[in-house]
Amino acid sequence: MKKEELLNLGFIDTSYADVEQFTLEINEFTQIETYRNYVDICFFGDWINVPNCKTIYDMKNLIKLFS
Repeated sequence: MKKEELLNLGFIDTSYADVEQFTLEINEFTQIETYRNYVDICFFGDWINVPNCKTIYDMKNLIKLFS
């Protein structure tokens, strides 16, 4: 996924050092984080890897699912 696409979805650039990272807070209980080729979702304090979220279309569906 491209940086511009993620920013257009409302992600915030939370990159540090050499790691490009983006974070989206959906509500007070849910947060999505993407870095390198990984997508993780924090749901009620538990982090879960989402291995099949590879495209911006997949990301939109993930956001829709947890919104």
